[in-house]
Amino acid sequence: MSPTLDSDPGIDPFGVNRPGGTFVAVRQPAIAGREVERRRLVDAVRRIVAAAPALAEPPDPVSSAGLDALLGRLEALVPDEEDRLARMMPPLPVAGGDGGGPFGEADVRGSVVVGNATGMVSGMYNPISPSVLDVVDGRIVGFATFGELHRAVGDPAHVHDGVVSACFDVVLAMANRLHGMFGPTMELSCTRLVPTRIGVPCRFEADVDWYREKVVVASGQLVQEGVVTVEASGAFRRFDQAGIAAVGRLRSSRGAAGGLAPGAGPDVTRGDVP
Repeated sequence: MSPTLDSDPGIDPFGVNRPGGTFVAVRQPAIAGREVERRRLVDAVRRIVAAAPALAEPPDPVSSAGLDALLGRLEALVPDEEDRLARMMPPLPVAGGDGGGPFGEADVRGSVVVGNATGMVSGMYNPISPSVLDVVDGRIVGFATFGELHRAVGDPAHVHDGVVSACFDVVLAMANRLHGMFGPTMELSCTRLVPTRIGVPCRFEADVDWYREKVVVASGQLVQEGVVTVEASGAFRRFDQAGIAAVGRLRSSRGAAGGLAPGAGPDVTRGDVP
């Protein structure tokens, strides 16, 4: 993956936290203090994931046995469910921090680039995430070059529309967050103008259109080689600071108790936070 040609040539968003690259600290307890080592491991797995669908022949039994042994060693390092939640779901930041960002971040751009560090769409520590986010001229942008994992069914030259929609869900939500607004997706609409091609650098762009007391609407577009391939718009539940704090407490209780009992706590998916 590489940035689009019209991105800032002085910024390499895919070099973040790689040896010798730009360093951004990660707040997640499972990663904090081990960013470079974790990124090296994830990049190695990313290469395996990218190569696996395109292999001309299956691995021979000897190499398969070695791979099975390696996977067994990695699986042994995975914490149990309770510990995993405590490590991967820390409380969300709220206003009143030491920094000048909308959620108290000292480094707003670094917070956006890292985002959800293990997220499916833009997690730099998730080997299947296709994109990375950045801030350019006060707006959210996302960079991606889609590959073998993202091909449309029966159309090997183009990206699956569901993958593009998943990316917009995160890109638009992060545009809201950049303006200090946070909340789950209520409605997402993506319009394909032309197919998005595999192997061609993409640039997502998004910003907030308007907001009310409980709703924020953002829109964006996906550009490939100067051509807009997809336009998107989304409506999101807007939490106030009390709502954000409630989500943080909910996540904390999940991490401490190993999950919530049925009916316990607010239903965050519906925005039912007091």
